Amino acid sequence: MLIHLSCPKCAANLDFDDGIHFIKCEFCGATSLLDLEDDKPSLTLEAPAPEPHGPSDEVLISIQNLKVHYSSGGGFLRPAKVVKAVDGVSLDIRKGETLGLVGESGCGKSTLGKAILRLTEPTGGKVLYNGKDLASLPKSAMREQRKDLQMIFQDPYASLNPRMTVGQIIGEPLRTFGLTNGSTASRVEELMETVGLSRRFIKRYPHEFSGGQRQRIGIARALAVDPEFIVADEPISALDVSIQAQIMNLMERLQAEKNLTYLFISHDLRAVRHLSDRVAVMYLGRIVELAGGREIYRDPLMPYTQALISAVPVPDPEIEARRERIILKGDVPSPINPPTGCHFHTRCQFAIDACKTQVPQLVEIKPDHFAACIRISPEHPIIEANASDGLGAIGN
Repeated sequence: MLIHLSCPKCAANLDFDDGIHFIKCEFCGATSLLDLEDDKPSLTLEAPAPEPHGPSDEVLISIQNLKVHYSSGGGFLRPAKVVKAVDGVSLDIRKGETLGLVGESGCGKSTLGKAILRLTEPTGGKVLYNGKDLASLPKSAMREQRKDLQMIFQDPYASLNPRMTVGQIIGEPLRTFGLTNGSTASRVEELMETVGLSRRFIKRYPHEFSGGQRQRIGIARALAVDPEFIVADEPISALDVSIQAQIMNLMERLQAEKNLTYLFISHDLRAVRHLSDRVAVMYLGRIVELAGGREIYRDPLMPYTQALISAVPVPDPEIEARRERIILKGDVPSPINPPTGCHFHTRCQFAIDACKTQVPQLVEIKPDHFAACIRISPEHPIIEANASDGLGAIGN
């Protein structure tokens, strides 16, 4: 049911679905609580959200040379091919931060997120959490660790069991880990209100909700066991643009309240810019750049990152008209047969012969700004030797 009310702060007219518990005014930014008691809807200003803890320098999860390789094809007299979905990723995720992970479809972002949680089994490397290597834990021990490590899935339509009520879906992790401690229903109702859903809907089924409401259910399910780390795999990509902002605001509020750490996987660079403290860029199974959220948008170093950033539209039409769009030529190579050396050299306008043979390492070019490109790393004298080749400096 669509409800029409006025914002209690600025009196602007607001239209929203009755299943949303928290309403954020698009005009003044105030958040209000919806009250449906006695069938007379009203809005009350929410108390100010707690100040976010912010990211710390403490490393929560350390990923070391992580690999996920699949065998593909093969058969009688035909050898199987290897798909290098994740190819030697090393990355630290700091406590309390949101680390954005971006890249084109098929680059290995989702596989990396699932491999961290062992939803996809790694074929090499380590994932260290609280001193334990998750990649080598027995399944029983890993199952116990999943109380602290949860996931929000991309598709809110496919990730919820259509035969279970919302109460059963959100309460399932509590029963799985024996965390009921009394009434499961009261805890489920609390979680529903936490994510902005009315507790009146506890006995409804997923098909009775909109996409945004279903994603809130998925978030409530992930929060049920009070995790410390959440992998959010494209959590807004399947949602209408008007709903995406609501989900991002919800994630920010929950992070401030519960000191959560996110790995936010997305191909939407605007959403990543809004949410992320740091951003990692992935191409064909490898991390090619890593920097602070503002820094990587202000001064991208890796040519691939430059191309991605140039594709993000700017609201100001005059600035947008003056911007240069970098068009990448060719298709993304197959992970079954990736190019030698730098995987990006087949599409890079700055590529030289050395790029075809040398595998660039992710090195610190500027303070806390890492890139994998031999054309910009001072450790490779090949840059100076080819500085007069007319290609110009990268990242300047």
